[in-house]
Amino acid sequence: MYHKTKGIVLHTIKYSETSVIAKIYTEKLGLVSYIVKGVRSAKTSAKAALLQPLTLLEMEVSHRENKQLQFIKEFRRDYVYRSIPFDTLKSTVAIFLLELISKSIKEHEENGEMFDFIYESLCVLDRSENLNPDFHLLFLVHFTRHLGFVPHGNFSEKNAFFEMTEGMFIPQQSEMNVMSRNESRLLNELILANPFSDVPLKITRLERKQMMANLIRYYQLHLENFSLRSPEILEEILG
Repeated sequence: MYHKTKGIVLHTIKYSETSVIAKIYTEKLGLVSYIVKGVRSAKTSAKAALLQPLTLLEMEVSHRENKQLQFIKEFRRDYVYRSIPFDTLKSTVAIFLLELISKSIKEHEENGEMFDFIYESLCVLDRSENLNPDFHLLFLVHFTRHLGFVPHGNFSEKNAFFEMTEGMFIPQQSEMNVMSRNESRLLNELILANPFSDVPLKITRLERKQMMANLIRYYQLHLENFSLRSPEILEEILG
């Protein structure tokens, strides 16, 4: 059965002399691995370029239930990046998002809201004239809404500490996996902010770095075998 769907390329590996297997997160079918035939020949190098990580595609695909590998009939670029490939900061943020998305999404079921959030985030990253230095933090926080462990409750004088294991604000700080009062306040600001806002929080470089570490720890507590290699590079570029 053929379907038309948008897709976000996550990973591509060689399959044969002229073919590849591409792992693509799709709007209508979830996470799918596709055999793409004949794209590694000299005559089809342009097609191979369309399968670079984070490329946004419009596709017509064959889909059969219970098959591990599906087939792409046709595909073309759905959105052309104008700045990400040429901007060191944006490309570093994109690498971070790619690793985060790849390590977080395991489901093969359709999740249109998650797809739309990722797709729009990448377009906002590309279109932004002055990238919000908190863009990656906003993505980390609001992505949890789609992964199923969004923080519960609100920061207040009564509940001034965020407990990461249960994912909620609590009255007092214990020893394990609890953010400080200031970190919890900043987290609440990120939760309440528009995820695509271009207005940065009033925080220091050190606070931004600590919030990144806290959010990665939060993901580790809620996703099995979750780890990232790119945050250190991103922090170095952010300065």
